[in-house]
Amino acid sequence: MRPVAGGLIGRARRCLREDFESDPYLPYLLGLATLLAGFWFWHRVPNFATRDERWRIVDPMSFVGTFAADPGIDSALAGMQQGRAFGATFYLFGLALLPVFVVAFLTGQIDAFVQLPEHASVDLWAHWQRTPAWIWTWSVLLGRLVVVALAVGCVYVTYRIGTVMRDRATGRLAALLLSVTWGFLVLAHEVGEDVPALFFFLLVVYFCIRYTETGDAALFLAASLAGGIAIALKLTTVVCVLVIASAFVLRVGNAGDEWRSALLRPRMLAVGAALGAGAIYLGFPTVVAGGLEPLVARIGRGTTGKTDPHGWRIEPTWWWALRGYLNGMGLPLFVASVGGLLASIPRVLQRSTEADGVALTLIVVAAYARLYASWAYIRTHHLLPTMPLLVVVLAVALMRLYDYRRTLGGPLIAVLLVTSGLYAGVGDLGYASQSRDRATGWLDANAASNATVETYPNDPQEAAVPHWMTVYRPTNRNATPGGAKDSGMAWLLAIEERCPDYVQLHYYESVLVLAPDDWSERASRISGDRRERFLRDLLAGDTYPYRVAATFGRRPAFLGDRARSAGLPELVEVGLRPRMHQYGDPQDVGVDQYTVILERDGPCNASG
Repeated sequence: MRPVAGGLIGRARRCLREDFESDPYLPYLLGLATLLAGFWFWHRVPNFATRDERWRIVDPMSFVGTFAADPGIDSALAGMQQGRAFGATFYLFGLALLPVFVVAFLTGQIDAFVQLPEHASVDLWAHWQRTPAWIWTWSVLLGRLVVVALAVGCVYVTYRIGTVMRDRATGRLAALLLSVTWGFLVLAHEVGEDVPALFFFLLVVYFCIRYTETGDAALFLAASLAGGIAIALKLTTVVCVLVIASAFVLRVGNAGDEWRSALLRPRMLAVGAALGAGAIYLGFPTVVAGGLEPLVARIGRGTTGKTDPHGWRIEPTWWWALRGYLNGMGLPLFVASVGGLLASIPRVLQRSTEADGVALTLIVVAAYARLYASWAYIRTHHLLPTMPLLVVVLAVALMRLYDYRRTLGGPLIAVLLVTSGLYAGVGDLGYASQSRDRATGWLDANAASNATVETYPNDPQEAAVPHWMTVYRPTNRNATPGGAKDSGMAWLLAIEERCPDYVQLHYYESVLVLAPDDWSERASRISGDRRERFLRDLLAGDTYPYRVAATFGRRPAFLGDRARSAGLPELVEVGLRPRMHQYGDPQDVGVDQYTVILERDGPCNASG
């Protein structure tokens, strides 16, 4: 049996060269994917797009800091278990941040990483502000560039899958459809595990389709290795194990009279299992450093945690899944994908590469549906692995229709590309004018160099504050004026003792208090008469010496006494308006980036 690496790398180079030589449109497709995935990729820096983005960056930073404090094997093993270091993103983004570590070492700033674990466990604001802004800026940028490169890789692998299943025209259409899939573009703009895991998941599908066609053991082993890496990046890609097993069965069926030799391949199966298991084991730094117990515990937490209500909304699982698909694909592309999948089901009974690809797609969709069946909520990023396969099957169905009846297939393809392109394009352009970015820019331009700002989120990722500003916040109330009071509400009401130059209110932890109790689970949990009265008085400008200086973002409906849209109209709206919300916990389900900045316009009455 040939070694996996040597032959496949050579084959990959030849395949790539042949594709570029044979398809003059391919460079333009990949260029478009790069433009859309990388457009305004510097949004929010030196802040984070999501909570998860912070931890994917901090994981390798904590390792470097722990090792720098006490170089040695023991400290290296301890650093691999610091904070939330978990999964192969630790290695991926550690390599991406290597230039930052080198510059910090050469300029004598390596101690900034030594303090990171302590800051993270005490106060996220201190964690962010005490670390030099250039470290966050370049770390986030380099991490995002890696994700953009892998996103373009996903588009290319999707092109290969479509080409293998039918022809190059199908591959081009599939790649183009993925390039304008909004959920894919959102995740390509963030440091995270979803796009890297998707890249290797798609490699698994591609290698499996080729294996069902050729029976080449090297392809099966490559699929096993890629599957192990995918799982090490994101546990929910464990579905690829079922994909590989299904491909093995499909190959036996395709082998004809040689089905026995296709079935009896114990060495190939054993080596494939070893490659996958080895990649999973080595891919988890916590396992390498501390044994299997952290992995088992993580799987247990993930399994049980997803069955608990999210906190913002309590809806059936199917509602979450439907909303996730509509948000991630847009209404036209989602409806077309469902139609394409249903139309392709009868072809599964045929003996062809196209049929095998459709069969594997059905298996993936069914497996994820089963995996998420007991979850209390599903976000768009959970559904990401199914989206490229759905658009491939759709591309196959559309090209088949185009060959059969061009007068119908051509306009249908054009309408789908235009509507999906507009949906994704409008969303992509939104990165250049995010509300929090504009609010941060306003303070940066208008606040004096010694200005202070007060805001109430516990996490700077949810705020819109320049890195250099002095921030009064509840997480540090004992170190600010008015902080001697034990009650958080008492500290809040002592705002005139602190007398900040600006107060910044956000939907989360601030404006949502003004919503009716039935607006969401979160609204009812944080509501309180005194807190609500304080915010209303602050916004009114009569009780406190502050006036509204600027607002950013879409005004929440409840501030205008409008009801929350619900039912079918809400879902349709999700599929027609590309939202700029992210996938992290506090950003989802209508939590807009609405931001209000109040400026002090008079003296503070500290005695009041």
